[in-house]
Formats: sequence, structure tokens, C-alpha cells
Amino acid sequence: MARTACLTAPLIPLGVGGLVKSAVLASSLSCVCAAPAAAQCGDATYEAVFVAEWSQATHPVMFPPNPHFSPLVGGTHAGSVSFWAPGGLASPGIESMAETGATTLLRAEVQDAIDDATAGSVLLGGSVAVSPGQRSMVFDIGPDHPLVTLVTMIAPSPDWFVGVHGLSLRDGGRWVGSLSVDLWAYDAGTDSGLTYTASNSDTNPQEPIRDLSGEAPFAGAGRIGTLTFTRMPATGCDAADLAEPCGVRDFFDIAAFLALYNAGDPGADFASPFGTLNFFDVSAFLTAFIDGCP
Repeated sequence: MARTACLTAPLIPLGVGGLVKSAVLASSLSCVCAAPAAAQCGDATYEAVFVAEWSQATHPVMFPPNPHFSPLVGGTHAGSVSFWAPGGLASPGIESMAETGATTLLRAEVQDAIDDATAGSVLLGGSVAVSPGQRSMVFDIGPDHPLVTLVTMIAPSPDWFVGVHGLSLRDGGRWVGSLSVDLWAYDAGTDSGLTYTASNSDTNPQEPIRDLSGEAPFAGAGRIGTLTFTRMPATGCDAADLAEPCGVRDFFDIAAFLALYNAGDPGADFASPFGTLNFFDVSAFLTAFIDGCP
């Protein structure tokens, strides 16, 4: 499909290293496209922030002593592989995570998928030692494996956990700027305990993973917390390669940058002060566009 784009804004020449750049004032950016923007090239870096809200105040029924969450664990992957889903049976890795907070088996399952080219990377973060609390982690993700699975055990508990499964960080072929997910309790279906501190009681035969939000001790209570993914500023010598055809810097990369800038997307945050889009981001993008990789 043919793609067209137009740029109507005052251009200001800037001399940099003997080359003339055209920077567009943030107050007068405008871009009209007659066709959808091209898919976005390259990897992206995200910060994941897990905010644990689970407390005596939010979940008073049978609330346990020493409330905490195990280390965040999961991976980036393609849609051809799934590490857990409601209604499915828990893998040994999910069972181990949900019952004990251990990460070894689930990391091995993600590594097996990496070896099969269906996953991109293992994700391993820290724990929340006391809930309520929060934990963050930063990771890279690529267009071949744009989905995220990330889980953590509700502790203490028989086999309860929270997390996301197969969450895409791309929308319409572009990296999302920010995405927040409400987290609810799930039962891994591997232990039949009914209270936070129940003794071990293996479920035999194993039952499907299910949502516990309508069951004690979670019925009538709020979410367990949130998991928010925010795209970090672009880095690297190929940062200006934002649109197809990948590996070539052309006008469509400029149009893609302007679209990100106009939308206030972190993907256009090329320069400090980070967290604010301004003229310096335009200048830094154009420098990366002109210089490229050695």
C-alpha cells in the first residue's frame, strides 16, 4: 500500500558539525498522513513498575502475617508460545512460582522457548518484601517477541499469584508509550489450600488456573495491585530508524518521529531533560538521523 505524509511547519536551520539540520518548533508541529503510519522498527526499552496494594485495609478477610511478593519473573515472547493463561494447566514453572516463589523452573521454561526462537529474553526482577510496596525493573523487547509475561507469588499462600500473560507492548505495529494493568489474584490449580497459611495439600488431579476475585478471601475486595509498562527514551546509534523499511533512514522515519512527538509518546524523548518533550528532542533525533551507525 502506498504511504503518503506531509509536513507543514516552519523549518529552522541549525549548523551541527558542518551539516545543516532542520528542526521543527514544538509549538508548530503538524503532520497529516493519508495512510496509516508504518510499523515501528527496532527494539524498545521499558520500565515495569509493580505496585502492590494488597493490605489489611484492602483485603481484611483472613489477612496473613508477613505479606509479601516473590521476585518478578517471566519473559518476552511471540504469540506462538504461552507460559500461562486462565483456564489452562499450570506448568511446573508456574506451579513452583505460585507455591514457593521460586523462579528457577519458570526461567528454564522461558530459556527453552528462547532456544526455539519463540521467546526473546528471560525477565527477572526483585521482590516486594512487605506489602503494600512496589518494585521496578527495566528490560529490552523486540518486534519479533513483543509480548510480555510477568508473574509473582502472593505470599504467604497455597498457590496464589498475580501477573500478566501474553501482554503486547505494540499497538498497530508501534511500541506503546505506557500501559497499565490491574492485577487480580489467580489460583494455579496445584494446591487445594483455602487460606493464606494453609498446610500443603496437592491438588490431584491438577485443576485449571482460575480467577479468585469472586472467591474468599478476595471476594468483594479490590485489585491486588497494578503493573505499569512505560517506554524509556530511545538510545543507541540506530535510534532514529523508527519506521519501515527497517535499516534505512528516510522521510518515513522523520514522519514517525513527528507522530510520536505530537502524541507525547516517550519514543520521541531523545534528550534531557527526560520526561519532557521539547526542541532538544527534535535536535537530538535529527542528529541521530544524520549520523546513524558507524
